[in-house]
Amino acid sequence: MRNFSIEKDKLLTDLNSEIKNNPKNEILKSLSRTLESYESVFDLNGVLSRIVVDCLDYELEIGEKLIEFENYFSDFSNSISSAELRLLAKKLIKENTRITFFGKAWSENTADWIYFDKVLDLKKIRNKFSFGENIIEHQNLDNKSGLESGFIDKNTNEGIMGKVK
Repeated sequence: MRNFSIEKDKLLTDLNSEIKNNPKNEILKSLSRTLESYESVFDLNGVLSRIVVDCLDYELEIGEKLIEFENYFSDFSNSISSAELRLLAKKLIKENTRITFFGKAWSENTADWIYFDKVLDLKKIRNKFSFGENIIEHQNLDNKSGLESGFIDKNTNEGIMGKVK
């Protein structure tokens, strides 16, 4: 699994090298400033890719690297370290299931959770994915704190949640 901050720093190093080779290229400088402003995956919004496609084209290898970076980290499932839950998230995303939330669901939570706008059939999913003992079922039926049903990886504390029927 790739780390956003580490990959961003590598990309900035490559981008700054391109700027040194092309000091008059204002597009490269703009890309560098934009990338530097990003603090997390939540900041990604397609701007890097649009600038590359619209202005930089594919003249430089750095353009492909920027698009790949943005595409990879815009897919929230790539931020899930639990291999089992990542597979489930990728399947739901491939089915175009809308993500309603990504991140730490409450202040005491230590890991990211992805919430999907779908009722998850926990028994069917468990059987299909052959989850290990580390993947536990979770339900919260408290109207005040939010209705949810899904899975948590006990090793990573990451979760994949859906709606309650």
